Amino acid sequence: MQKMIVGSAVLAATLLGGYALANVAPPVEAERPVRFQGCVKPGVEAGCLIVESGGKTYNVTAAKASLKIGDFASGTGIPGGMSTCMQGEALSNIVLDAKPPAHAPCVVDNHPTAY
Repeated sequence: MQKMIVGSAVLAATLLGGYALANVAPPVEAERPVRFQGCVKPGVEAGCLIVESGGKTYNVTAAKASLKIGDFASGTGIPGGMSTCMQGEALSNIVLDAKPPAHAPCVVDNHPTAY
């Protein structure tokens, strides 16, 4: 009887331990930065800034202190940032290139949220 109780306890501990290990989240890989370049445009939400680059739209509002509508911006950012802007993939930790590549002039958009 005692062997059966000990055996049951060992079995239960093994099963619960395995369950706990199976439900541990895998280690989070560091997000890889994405590269963007393009003209800064107003987003659909007031105060938001976007750049369309490589067929994707990036929310670069996190770099608002360094950018304005009509600028050409190039650099990198970490995808998955948080934002109240409802457009584009939000980038955080944005690092702008010191010397952007040659580009055509940007046309300033007169979108109502630009003001």
